[in-house]
Amino acid sequence: MSLKFGWYKTPVPGDREDKQLPHARIIPQGTLDTKYMCKMIATSSTISSADVKGVLEALNFWMGFYLSEGNSIELDGLGHFTPTLKSRVKTDENGKNKVVAEADSVSFRCANSLKEQIREAGLELVKKDKQQKLTPEQRAENILSHVKAQMSVNCSTSMRINHCTRYTALNDLKELMDAGKLIRIGHGKQTAYIRPYE
Repeated sequence: MSLKFGWYKTPVPGDREDKQLPHARIIPQGTLDTKYMCKMIATSSTISSADVKGVLEALNFWMGFYLSEGNSIELDGLGHFTPTLKSRVKTDENGKNKVVAEADSVSFRCANSLKEQIREAGLELVKKDKQQKLTPEQRAENILSHVKAQMSVNCSTSMRINHCTRYTALNDLKELMDAGKLIRIGHGKQTAYIRPYE
């Protein structure tokens, strides 16, 4: 078990001398969805994948319920969840500005035990290939081949199989959607792309 990473040049202003200062960046290996994680948990426990999914759905519901009442929640081995607010300026009907508070999101502080698992992981340096950049047509073909074999693809996987940036991967996926060859499902980190329904 190891984290794959590469060295990348850090952009710096032109008047600085340390122009070649590198930084390490993890190379994404894909996004694992709820279905996959339920299956993995089921293989190492005595409950079924469906039961695991049911527990996660119940956990999500009750966490939302208690967080919305102003409670914080701490889950052993996972982390600490706290509701957060944001403030913004709002203009009333008289044209006067006033600051209003709104419920915003959930703050997450990772548990130390989970951090330690990551810190103890090995590191594997992946050297950049000196190969030529793929054409848009070649990248599209790689994406469609992956979808045909694996049923779906996400942005991280597109970046990995085509050795490209996130911007390029998202643009490739958008063009395939515009061409009617892919459709998008899910949202946020759970976004995936599949072939259109027949």
